[in-house]
Amino acid sequence: MFKCLNRVVYRVSDIEQAKHWYQKILKKDPIFDSPFIVIFSIANFGLVLTPKANQISKNYDGVVAYWGVDDVVAAYDQLLQSGAVPHSEITTTVGGTRRASVLDPFGNVLGITGTEVDKSKSSIEHQPSETAMHVTFLRALAAMDEREEIRGSDYLAEVFLPEDRKNMLKNLTARKWLINNPPLIFIYAYIIARTVFFDKIVERAPGDNIPQIVFLGAGYDSRPYRFKNLIKETRLYEVDAHSTQQRKKELLQKENISIPEQLTFVSVNFNTDNLKEVLFKVGFDKNKKTLFIWEGVTYYLLPQAVDDTLSFVKSNSAAGSTICFDYNLILPEESDEHAVKDDLGASRSAFPGEPYLFGIEKEIIEAFLSGRGFKIIEHLTATDMERQYLALLDGSTAGRVTALYCLVHAAVSV
Repeated sequence: MFKCLNRVVYRVSDIEQAKHWYQKILKKDPIFDSPFIVIFSIANFGLVLTPKANQISKNYDGVVAYWGVDDVVAAYDQLLQSGAVPHSEITTTVGGTRRASVLDPFGNVLGITGTEVDKSKSSIEHQPSETAMHVTFLRALAAMDEREEIRGSDYLAEVFLPEDRKNMLKNLTARKWLINNPPLIFIYAYIIARTVFFDKIVERAPGDNIPQIVFLGAGYDSRPYRFKNLIKETRLYEVDAHSTQQRKKELLQKENISIPEQLTFVSVNFNTDNLKEVLFKVGFDKNKKTLFIWEGVTYYLLPQAVDDTLSFVKSNSAAGSTICFDYNLILPEESDEHAVKDDLGASRSAFPGEPYLFGIEKEIIEAFLSGRGFKIIEHLTATDMERQYLALLDGSTAGRVTALYCLVHAAVSV
């Protein structure tokens, strides 16, 4: 199973002091340097420094060795079947490396890591969505932003994070570094704006007399729980891939977060399943006015799946129903518009199992939607988002939104 020792992680009380000490010992600079992790390359081996867990949590605080394996998923399953117990679940780093750890029968933490990802096993049909987890991390990070004007409202996002990412958030220096350095800087401002945009539409639902809300590709959306008192009379449906949905339900139970009585979980594969069939089976009423929340999904769907979803909404919605979604502009990777190349490159590298498959050409959104039976209520470009959601009291802007992204709220035409 093990091919080689890949890296060793040392927990240190002062990461800056430890970095300088190892620089002198190794006579080289780290290949990655941040307030929460420092990595030195030694031959084909990595020496990793991280802050001691007992500074910010009660986690295991010893040395962890990570062994290289061909298939992290298969190795993880084999270890568990052989008597080990989970220590940290399988995650994908921003660089695309997969890793996990278990406790062996003797109490030792055993890490495994793989540099190559089998795309067939990394799709959301085989494991919880990594892009959904990444966005959840950014929402949790935004909820701790020191700038009150743009601080995020998703106080539940942290509930869904693995321990290592929770630990990053508890370190002020690490948080500041994260929001000012690639690759997060390319999307952080966008997630802040997108969250506010969707929040406001959900919050308005009761006043708009909307009795049903359908969360298409819900991921780790916390609105059914954050707004449970506001939308307590509203029928809710969370539609998503089974793997992500199952993990979400387990975490909600673990954190003793009650699931609203009016909420129904609906498992679906957006590229192959018939949305009408799965929703109608659980009581969705096409004769009731409905709000469809479709956040962070269209990018990863085939064009036909996007058309099928819009067709379903158009054909199975009462008068006054609306859909709210975000989408990519079709822009060349060499575009000189803000951060397009960097964002596309980071996404492709970090999440090979969830590639971008869909986009809409610039300035044709109105024609695109009208041709499918919808009328735009509101449409925001990256510049619009910066102006509406990222303005600071001193007149400056908290960050720039990658030019790729747009937000739209549209009504079903009658």
